[in-house]
Amino acid sequence: MKVFIKEKGAVVSLVNPYTGEVIAEFPDISEAVRYALENDLQLPIRSVDGEFVVDKEGNPVFINEKGILELADGTLLEGCRMCPKCGWIACWEEILDEDKEPRECYVCPHCGNVFDCTPELEDIGEAD
Repeated sequence: MKVFIKEKGAVVSLVNPYTGEVIAEFPDISEAVRYALENDLQLPIRSVDGEFVVDKEGNPVFINEKGILELADGTLLEGCRMCPKCGWIACWEEILDEDKEPRECYVCPHCGNVFDCTPELEDIGEAD
C-alpha cells in the first residue's frame, strides 16, 4: 500500500493518499519511515536533500515495480524524469536556449537544472 508523510507541528503522520486517512502518528520522520518499511508500506521517492518528491500539484510521486514514475492512483507521469542533480521531478518543456532558439528539454522546478535537450538543428543535419 502506498502512503505519504505529512508533517503538522510536532506530529508526523503516515497518510493514505487515496482517502487522506491517517494511518499512524509519530514524533519524527525517522520513526514514520521505519514504521512504513517494517510494515511493507511504499513511501514516495525522496530527493537528494531528503525531501519527499511531489508533482506540480503537490501529489506525492512513487516509482512502480517497472521503475516508472507514477502518482498514488497509478497515473503515469509522462514527459517527466528524475533530475540527475537533485532527484526531483523534471518535466519536458520548451525553453529558449542561449541563442534565443526554442528547444525542448527536461527542466527541474526544484533546482533549475536543464538537461537532455533536443539537439540543435545543425547538430542533427538535414534529412536526405
